[in-house]
Amino acid sequence: MKWKYKYFFAALPPFLLFGGWKLSDWAYHYFGCQGGLKNLQHCYVGTVDIMPYLGFGLFWCQLLWIPAIVFSAWLLLRIKHKEEEFNKERF
Repeated sequence: MKWKYKYFFAALPPFLLFGGWKLSDWAYHYFGCQGGLKNLQHCYVGTVDIMPYLGFGLFWCQLLWIPAIVFSAWLLLRIKHKEEEFNKERF
């Protein structure tokens, strides 16, 4: 795998979690869902109940996007170190 793809996938988790949180927040307001985080009522889009997705996005994504930044930074540093070792061996 090319190095730029490794960097891309290592940096992706915080963006996915933050985007999931914001998408859930948008869907909660746009579709007129009721209840708070602890007592979220069933919310339907057509015939699909999106309550589990909203619960995951509004709680877990909001909670885990900050640790995901730390984890991604660790992955990026690790990939950078491996790339430097690889370049030293080539030359």
